[in-house]
Amino acid sequence: MIIERIREMNRKNIFLKIVLPAILVIILIFYFRAFFTKGVYFNNTFLVKSVVGAERHYMGKSKHGGIHITVKGLEDTHDSIEVVYRLPGNVNRQYTVMLNHENKWYPSIENIIDKDGNIIFEGEYKKGQQYMVDKNGKPLFSFDITALRNVDIAYDESYKVPLKNIAEFAFSETDTFRGEIHYLIYALILFLVTWIDYKYPLFFFKLNFWLHVEDPKPSEFYLTMQKISYVVFPIIGIILMIAAIY
Repeated sequence: MIIERIREMNRKNIFLKIVLPAILVIILIFYFRAFFTKGVYFNNTFLVKSVVGAERHYMGKSKHGGIHITVKGLEDTHDSIEVVYRLPGNVNRQYTVMLNHENKWYPSIENIIDKDGNIIFEGEYKKGQQYMVDKNGKPLFSFDITALRNVDIAYDESYKVPLKNIAEFAFSETDTFRGEIHYLIYALILFLVTWIDYKYPLFFFKLNFWLHVEDPKPSEFYLTMQKISYVVFPIIGIILMIAAIY
């Protein structure tokens, strides 16, 4: 009987000291791999980026269906870049972005042509510029509702791709990581606070009162809330980590 109890304790110790940490490490590896996946957010959907030669592919799946955006050409070496949108509802858009290389360090866009050969933009746009300028030097400001989160997008024949979005894809301006860093920072702060409070139960209590009270003692209410926080804070941290990649 005693031997069985010892064996059971050893099995528990092995799980707590080896198996559980190993599982946690594996989960974190997959999590941070997803967090630092390179891509772009398009209409509330994250598209994963892949590069094949002079082509960049952005692929993902929204609630309406698959999205595949292809950018053909390089801003530094080509005179034009082709941006192809394959969107849900069999909505396809194709644009040719004509570049100006007079300034070899900062190529700019002269015009954008649709698949029928119509010039839909003529003017100037430089990489990183906040707005596009038409051929008369007038800034083009447009409110892009698709840039807002939680806005339902209607993919039909009337759907128009914003001009600035085409320009941004041509110059890879909106490339980013999947994860939202501020959510991750908040989660890490909660985990750190919980660990410090668990390791040194009176640290934050004394830090709060040491200037005002000599040798302060926590109340029963404080100790109860402290124990609750050991559960609540990590749960909130996990929720924030999940929200960071969705």
